[in-house]
Amino acid sequence: MNENGAYPLPLGVYNRLGSRTFWLFLFRKMEVAGTFLVLAIIFSVARSLSVMPKSVVPMLGFGGVICFIIFFIALIVALISSSIVYKSHEFCLANDALKIRQGVMTKQEIAIPYRQIQNVDIERDVLDQVLGLSKIVILTAGHDDDSKNESEGILPAMDKHLAYSLQEELLKRADVQKVVETKI
Repeated sequence: MNENGAYPLPLGVYNRLGSRTFWLFLFRKMEVAGTFLVLAIIFSVARSLSVMPKSVVPMLGFGGVICFIIFFIALIVALISSSIVYKSHEFCLANDALKIRQGVMTKQEIAIPYRQIQNVDIERDVLDQVLGLSKIVILTAGHDDDSKNESEGILPAMDKHLAYSLQEELLKRADVQKVVETKI
């Protein structure tokens, strides 16, 4: 382990993006569930207010129960879909290339030869920093530095220490395989 917390990655083994990544995927899918939880709380508070007409109180109670039921259904759907998305992102350090597998409905596997890697950027927005996550952007020959959306290799989120390990390993392997011009 080095000063960034990076540790050696096994060669030829597919790795997941780290357990914290699941929580980020879940957080991103919780919008619907969170909305219905807020609505259920509003209905419950409104029902308990004594200023409400007696004819409206049963409807508020029913609305609150319905919102709680929808919240739990949305929570279960978010948990299942986050788990599926999390399990669909993997990477592998092979002998000659970084391999990235991703996709739920359409599986995609790309191989980025180490000799084509020009740089490996780690990006961390505020949510990533709070959760201890990083986004990896792999810049390769033939892709502009300005168009990071079009980079050949992007790992959307991974544990911070795993990201540093991957960055360190990729930069080391890219340097080893750089073509050096010799004079004859």
